[in-house]
Amino acid sequence: MNLNGAELMIRFLEFAGVEIVSGIPGGASLPIYDALYESKIRHILARHEQGAGFIAGGMARANGKPGVCFASSGPGVTNLITAVADAKMDSIPLIVITGQVPVSMIGTDAFQEIDTFSLSVPITKRSYLVKKIEDLIQILPQAWKTAIEGRPGPVWIDVPKDVASAKIDWDISREKEIWNIQKIEFKDTIDLEWKKTFKELLSKAKKPVFYIGGGLNRPLAAELFCILLEKLNFPTVSTLMGLGICPYEHPRFLGMLGMHGSRAANLVLEEADLLVALGVRFDDRATGKLNEFCPNAKIVHVDIDATEIGKLKNPNLFLKHGVENFITQILEEDLSSEHLSSEEWLNQVQTLKTLYGFSIPKENQILHPVSILQSISNILGEKAINYY
Repeated sequence: MNLNGAELMIRFLEFAGVEIVSGIPGGASLPIYDALYESKIRHILARHEQGAGFIAGGMARANGKPGVCFASSGPGVTNLITAVADAKMDSIPLIVITGQVPVSMIGTDAFQEIDTFSLSVPITKRSYLVKKIEDLIQILPQAWKTAIEGRPGPVWIDVPKDVASAKIDWDISREKEIWNIQKIEFKDTIDLEWKKTFKELLSKAKKPVFYIGGGLNRPLAAELFCILLEKLNFPTVSTLMGLGICPYEHPRFLGMLGMHGSRAANLVLEEADLLVALGVRFDDRATGKLNEFCPNAKIVHVDIDATEIGKLKNPNLFLKHGVENFITQILEEDLSSEHLSSEEWLNQVQTLKTLYGFSIPKENQILHPVSILQSISNILGEKAINYY
């Protein structure tokens, strides 16, 4: 089969199971849109490239798969920057494909030319400038895997117009072999000595607290954490990115911590003597003054990204590990009653939640924002995705 570069890209997206893309067409990206016209992939036309990026990011947040967005060169690229930077900060998998001036015109200040590669490097996990159609064969699956493996994030592919229009002979029968995009699951066994030290910290703690974040905001990871929570019965606080992992109605959940969090969550952290931090980065909006954050607590930090461990707060015990796999292995351990929260601590926490927890208005306060949002949520039902 003879395909051009744009058709090869669309064929890869179909192979990867992409059903919806967002974007805005432009001169440099027209070959991509010509190829998309023949595809079953649905295109959401945004009114601004930033909106296209946020649409793709929203889809990725909802289903856990990489969102895909298209834009043209120059202003199309610069308009996308904010949405892609947001995806990088929130660890959202994104595939960004932009058009570029022909390879021979790069560096000539051609119409709507901009150095997309240099602009995108700081806000992506990886960025590519494709200079030959043959390079797309490796770049496409590599970009997809980069977006989802380890700490998720955005990947940018900048495709010059002549590369998108160039032709290549493509062997359909080898697609599965060449485009192996199956996610590699890292299931390293946690060292026995580490587990022993962790269990010792649990048994000595009188006032333990779980501190959870976006690293747990994946369906299976969230489910496993809820099982661990039921087993250990620790009071739990969350970052903004961790909201939704644990229902607010859960008696051990105190809501979001930090500047915009609940007073109950912050007061509990002042009392805690052990903080088990899972998939978090100790953001300044969550911690406030670092030297005053959890002043009495020993800290255990588990995160898949080694650069986050010790970057802002030095832990007493740490582990570079996927939190999902970490919880799976900890649940296999013998966690006896000595590792559980005491009734005295739980009663104290419940009192703080009652006095200073998130205030839910009464039903007769129909014009209260929370009442309105709750009514909308009730009407839409459990399958709806509400993002306020």
